[in-house]
Amino acid sequence: MKTLPFFLLLAAVVTSCSQSGSQANKNTDSLKTEVTSGNSDACFLKATGKDSVLLQVHIKDTSISGDLSYRYFEKDKNTGAISGSIRNNIIHAQYTFMSEGVQSTRPVVFKLQDDKAYEAVPDSINPEGIPVFSGNDAALKFDVAPLLKISCK
Repeated sequence: MKTLPFFLLLAAVVTSCSQSGSQANKNTDSLKTEVTSGNSDACFLKATGKDSVLLQVHIKDTSISGDLSYRYFEKDKNTGAISGSIRNNIIHAQYTFMSEGVQSTRPVVFKLQDDKAYEAVPDSINPEGIPVFSGNDAALKFDVAPLLKISCK
């Protein structure tokens, strides 16, 4: 008969510990995605085989600047700068880069979420070869393979 109160007490302790632990996880998860306030630097890398994409960003309030490099095996690398804005963890930027000795500019869109950056897939390509993205952030489609956050060098 004395074991019943002991088990009830043990169950109450275990329940309260697991509730506070799950609350702590909820708090840190929401902090991980909030990179849009103040000043911050972040770097992201996606390496698949001999291909890689490196994104380095500096966020100041709602403005963003940084560098973006695409290095695909046996193709010309694209290395350049991005500048634009960030709202609700979605980056809308212009990417100015050199490829085959020619300077080009095109739009890029990334979503920052849980220490990852997901590159948006364009809805279409216009006649000049420029990617076209939806103006509605909710309608954007993103690559399923993210760039992972790394330490900036």
